[in-house]
Amino acid sequence: MQFLQQAQEVCQDLLFVDSHHDILMDVMSRHLRGERGALSGYWAPIMEAGGINVQVLPVYVDDRFLPGLGLREILRHLQAAEEDLASDDSRMELANSVADIQRITGAGKIAGLLALEGCDGLGGDARVLRALCRFGIRMVAFTWERRNAFADGTGVRNPGGLTAAGQEALRDLCRNKVIFDVSHLAEPGFWDAIDIVDGPLVASHSNARAVHDHPRNLTDDQIRAVADCGGVIGLNFYGGYIADPPTCARMADHLQHMVELVGIEHFGIGADFLEGTLREVSVHALIESSIGPHMLHNWIEDCQSADQMPVFVAELLRRGFSREELGALLGGNWMRVFEQVWDG
Repeated sequence: MQFLQQAQEVCQDLLFVDSHHDILMDVMSRHLRGERGALSGYWAPIMEAGGINVQVLPVYVDDRFLPGLGLREILRHLQAAEEDLASDDSRMELANSVADIQRITGAGKIAGLLALEGCDGLGGDARVLRALCRFGIRMVAFTWERRNAFADGTGVRNPGGLTAAGQEALRDLCRNKVIFDVSHLAEPGFWDAIDIVDGPLVASHSNARAVHDHPRNLTDDQIRAVADCGGVIGLNFYGGYIADPPTCARMADHLQHMVELVGIEHFGIGADFLEGTLREVSVHALIESSIGPHMLHNWIEDCQSADQMPVFVAELLRRGFSREELGALLGGNWMRVFEQVWDG
């Protein structure tokens, strides 16, 4: 109880960035039913309870819309986010810069950052991706589990590296100061990206393969490569990437292993939670996917929602992580990358 109380205080006191939460899937579903204001009205209180005040909002497109309707769905999600906050921005606003984050969090609100989780449906056209980034997208992952015109995802058998279109698009992202995300990118593409990006890249929601052998987790060599370029890896709280059974202690084992490799300054939180109404929406999204909806039931029992994040932080306090280290993990490391890429 002592550590949990300390953790709750730490989470509320420090800047807390979560680099991956598929909230926009739920927002889009609500918009189709005529609802508005869910980001501030429904989701912000859950995030606030866990201390999160900077939230990356990825856009993900279901298999059922691909390939022909992929771009349409991306645009509809971006429009849904804008309309949702236009109807109620009392507790969340969208940010495009470090200055925006500081202004929004300084006003006691949550700063939302738009991202892409997969570029399916763009036809391998870097110009279309560049146009999407003008809508305020600040972080891009080329793939989910699939193959597309830019790259192969981690679910592809015998994957290749970045295509010629993917290499062109990545160079374009770098020129336009957009953060590149290698979570879900197959390993050959990962190494292509390391060769191309001159500066930090990130893995928004990935763990350590040496602790739990899963293709979505990063090898020690990949972890070192992300650290060498000054990047950050966000810890993923989906149970299938942690252990069997998943626990906060095993999640902390992932962090400790990676910190021993390269230091605390290269890690953050990318929780990837699917809680509440979002889990119901996700069932429908995964029914026709290569993975299937069975994956939605594998979580840490006492830490499977943003408001439960202090439970994990309590485990880190129990293990002797300092307040300074937690400040880096929860927000400082992400802010360093944001500033270096966007303002550098």
